[in-house]
Amino acid sequence: MLLPIEEDVLKLGALNELSLSLQGYLEILCNKKSQLDGVKINETGMLYEKGAVKDDDDCKRRRVAIEDTILQKGTVKFCDVVGLTNAKQALKEAIIMPLQFPHLFTGGRQPWRRILLYGPPGTGKTRLAQAVASEINSTFYSVSSSDLVSSWVGESEKLIKELFHNARSQLGQSVVFIDEIDSICRKRSMREDEYTRRIKTELLKQMEGTDHSASPQHFILLCATNCPWELDTAFLRRFQKRIYIPLPDKEARIALIKMHLAATPVSLSIEDWCLLGDRVEGFSGSDLSNCTSDAMFEPVRELEHNAHWKLDKNLFYSPCSEREDDCIHSLLIDLPSDKIQPRPVTLNDFLNVLSRNTSTVTKEDVERFEQFTVNLGQKG
Repeated sequence: MLLPIEEDVLKLGALNELSLSLQGYLEILCNKKSQLDGVKINETGMLYEKGAVKDDDDCKRRRVAIEDTILQKGTVKFCDVVGLTNAKQALKEAIIMPLQFPHLFTGGRQPWRRILLYGPPGTGKTRLAQAVASEINSTFYSVSSSDLVSSWVGESEKLIKELFHNARSQLGQSVVFIDEIDSICRKRSMREDEYTRRIKTELLKQMEGTDHSASPQHFILLCATNCPWELDTAFLRRFQKRIYIPLPDKEARIALIKMHLAATPVSLSIEDWCLLGDRVEGFSGSDLSNCTSDAMFEPVRELEHNAHWKLDKNLFYSPCSEREDDCIHSLLIDLPSDKIQPRPVTLNDFLNVLSRNTSTVTKEDVERFEQFTVNLGQKG
């Protein structure tokens, strides 16, 4: 049982805490009311008119957010992209050649300004954009929907406007790459929210450059999507080139596997490579990368359970059969860690990996892309 003086202390403490909480909520409500009234309160209690410091801060924040999407010149070149000859040629005609030979593109001869790359995931659309960024000396913006879509009403339209304004203000020609464009350009319907419709309208205006007196030819728009049939027809119409990035053919599949193997020792004959190229039909570039990485681990997995080794002329220990001459019986942990050499990768390693890995692109997906290409696209 509490004494009267103790009860008074507890009551005073509770009242103080309640007073602090109410004061905090009151400050939050005042700030919210000020935002709705177009006024900003700083720490000293001074008021700022709407359109003054607040707008300057918001503009600066949007400008910084857009400038963060500018890519520095990378190391991926067009020669590093396997296959896709038509797509690379179209991008060279639209972006590379006008920058290198501007005198060739005068009068009626103008390069393509708005290009859509579409195809199954993992076929090299983003890598093509990275190659473009490496090949040119112009400003390259790499943007996704997360960079342009904001939870604040009206902010997304301002970010889109700032992106294209920034691209137009650069010296020389700029390239704007928007990945997963379908996430913000889906078909319009009566059920969508009003702010979503305003985002699409603003992007359509900026693509055409209708609200600017400056020439819209000052920048090139490059977009990529895995679902071209979900794009609104108004957006599809504005893309002068719609290039299909298909799954790699047999020659490209073999070249991709060799590229991912890099300097890893392999033991495959010409017949083995042909058989492997046939077995991975329908695999995307991303699928081939994952399978190759898995196959390169097969010789490493065997080392843990191996107990027979052979010492080569370079004093490296490699796995061998117990029937071989000069066979050394030892466990892996008993050998020098820097002197262990796994066997080369073989065809069986790839076949074992393929027995538990399948393509992430179905035949139905490929047929849908091909039908879209027949109707609205162009093979790349």
